[in-house]
Amino acid sequence: MIEIRKLIIFMFVSLLLIYTYKLLYATRHKNDKSYIFIIMICGLSVLSVATFLDLISGIFRIPYIYISIKACFTLGGILYIIGIILWTDFTKKMLNDLERMATMDSLTGSFNRNGLRKVFETLIKDKKQFYLVVCDLDGTKLINDTLGHIEGDRFICNTCRIMIDSVGQYGRVSRFGGDEFVILLEQNEVLKIENVILNIKEEISRLYPQDNFGVSIGYASFYKEGRAFEELVKVADSRMYEDKKNNHTRYPDPGDKEPARLIDILEYAE
Repeated sequence: MIEIRKLIIFMFVSLLLIYTYKLLYATRHKNDKSYIFIIMICGLSVLSVATFLDLISGIFRIPYIYISIKACFTLGGILYIIGIILWTDFTKKMLNDLERMATMDSLTGSFNRNGLRKVFETLIKDKKQFYLVVCDLDGTKLINDTLGHIEGDRFICNTCRIMIDSVGQYGRVSRFGGDEFVILLEQNEVLKIENVILNIKEEISRLYPQDNFGVSIGYASFYKEGRAFEELVKVADSRMYEDKKNNHTRYPDPGDKEPARLIDILEYAE
């Protein structure tokens, strides 16, 4: 007589086997990951044999059937557990990749807006003293128009690398879009901030020294000049805007329009 309990177990394992086959079919083009499902399918196949033998063991008297059941359960369980471990590791890596894609800028490898927001919240939670620094590149449009967008992207990536190297382990660089960057720098002395800014300006100016391309920068102190992200951006953006006007006075470019305000871009995005 067939036991209902054994029948339910057999049906459950069989359905799980079919579902795993579907997962293998769905990932058939991802050859580097399909082996995980193959291991799981092998384990479930052996477990299906074990549950089937266990199901009919009360009806047919087959020699050594219980030894076969134990062997199949053992082997199938080991294979399936190995597959689950590999799948868990793959899922963890996939989630990390999704997290990185959600918080990192694809062009420069720096943080994007979402990533910087998380860093900002972490610094506040840890009660860190820091400055928010707004950077806007001067002349990117001219590079795009004269040398092409590939060279313009190279200019953006090179300037981002300069910023990352300049702030070191105490800063986090974010590309807010286009050629606008925001830096969170763990410092409590304005003199050190100005030294970092001076270094960034000098290094970027060397990329195209003959054309006087550079960067306009402003900063704001948390919490002295603001506690909310938007408040700090407003203060830093205002200083950056004044710096940009000074840069335009020294190196006028008739092709440039009035520089955009980062705070306006931020408000529009929200």
